[in-house]
Amino acid sequence: MTPIGFNGLVCLIDTASDGKLCVQGSALQVLEQIQQPVVVVAVVGLYRTGKSYLMNRLAGKQTGFALGSTIESKTKGIWMWCVPHPTKAETTLVLLDTEGLGDVDKGDSKHDTRIFSLAVLLSSTLVLNSRGTIDNRAIEELQYVTELTEYIKIKSPDEAVDDAEFVKFFPSFIWAVRDFTLQLNIDGKDTTEDEYLEFALKLKLGNSSQVNNYNLPRECIRKYFPSRKCFTFPFPTNPDNVSYLETLDPAEISKRFLEVTGRFCQFIFDQSQVKNLKDGHTVTGRVVPKQLSRR
Repeated sequence: MTPIGFNGLVCLIDTASDGKLCVQGSALQVLEQIQQPVVVVAVVGLYRTGKSYLMNRLAGKQTGFALGSTIESKTKGIWMWCVPHPTKAETTLVLLDTEGLGDVDKGDSKHDTRIFSLAVLLSSTLVLNSRGTIDNRAIEELQYVTELTEYIKIKSPDEAVDDAEFVKFFPSFIWAVRDFTLQLNIDGKDTTEDEYLEFALKLKLGNSSQVNNYNLPRECIRKYFPSRKCFTFPFPTNPDNVSYLETLDPAEISKRFLEVTGRFCQFIFDQSQVKNLKDGHTVTGRVVPKQLSRR
């Protein structure tokens, strides 16, 4: 018999009328039935950047997580999809699709940071989905990473915490750059996607406020996510068809886009680790509700 939750999506974290995040009981019921170790992959990023498409591919489905701007009101909080792991026996792949960041209609500037922090805490692999290039604007839009230690507490308030303590239970990090049109070339030399990411995270020399502001988000990414990977996706299809990406025939989608998508999925299947607590304890579906209750 297929366990509940393997049939489709369920809302894990919703937003109450007072703006507070709340765990949904139906999602806890799903998780409590999963006795296997879990690999948890969460995707975060600005709204309307195609996050859900990648999650559907990871689930091995054409549809599932909602795509497009017309369903924004239905995708608040964090949505969960549990599927059997395609390459790891006796393991469940838990996919978390977060609401789009940076939506000015929310009104609460800290809401996005709370969503981002939860995604970091819950996942064993965190996928950041963005569009265009990894330029200074893209990194500045990731200001949430500079606020993580304000929202994540691993010791009592009066105890000093070394940054290495956070790294013990922070996830691996993947930057998925969508609609990428540049040549992977630095100083006239061909470069890899990972080298492109490291070049974008390079720090500037100096101690001025301008340099410090430039370096801060880069330092946080480098420090909190020592395990980093980058994938650059070209445009998937004709701009007129992007809104219908989930219904397009593969022949209508760029072969290069499908190739990168395949590499992206295979990397996560092969390299994303089972979620562990900082003491090394393996997380099963039954453990996740206990962790959520402490947040």
